[in-house]
Amino acid sequence: MLPRRVVVALVLLALAALTFPNGGSATASTGTPSYTWSATPSPVVLLLPSRMVRLRPTTFCWTAPPESSGEGEIGSALCSDGIEPSRADLPKVARSRPIRFWFGRPGWRWSATLTSFAHPRRDGCRVRRVPTRLTAQRFDLAPPRHRGTYRVRLFGQGPEGDVLVSFSWRYGSRPGRCS
Repeated sequence: MLPRRVVVALVLLALAALTFPNGGSATASTGTPSYTWSATPSPVVLLLPSRMVRLRPTTFCWTAPPESSGEGEIGSALCSDGIEPSRADLPKVARSRPIRFWFGRPGWRWSATLTSFAHPRRDGCRVRRVPTRLTAQRFDLAPPRHRGTYRVRLFGQGPEGDVLVSFSWRYGSRPGRCS
C-alpha cells in the first residue's frame, strides 16, 4: 500500500492534468487580462460574461523585445509549430452571441475559420470570419450562421509575429444544420 502523502500527490497531479488539458494551453479566470511584452507570446483571452479563458498559442513565430548591451541591442525571435489539440482537449465555449477576445499587444490583425465537427464539408458549416476591432487589443468574433459545435482556429498577425489558437464553440442551444 502506498503512503498517504504519495496518494495525495498523485490525486493532485491527476486533477491538474484534467484542469489543464494539452499541457496547460487554456486556463479560466476572472478579472482584467494583462500582458508584458516578453520572449513568450501573449495569450488570447476569451472575455466571456462569467469567466475569462486564456488560450496559449500552439503555433507561433514571436519576436521578443530587444535587450540592450554595452555594444547595442540584441533581438531574438522564436518559432514553434505545435500540435493542435484534439477535440477532447480543446477549451469549450457555449455561446449564442459574438465572442469577445483580447490580445496583449496592439496593432494585430485577426482571421478565424470555424469548422463544424459534425459536418465539416456541408455548405455553411465551414465559415471564415474577420473579427471586428473594438479597441487596439479587443475584438469581437461573429458567430456562425447555423447552430452546431465548431472548431475555431483563430490566427493573428502583428508587429511581433503571428500566433494560432484553437477552441470549441457550441453555437445555439438546440441542434441545427451543423450539429
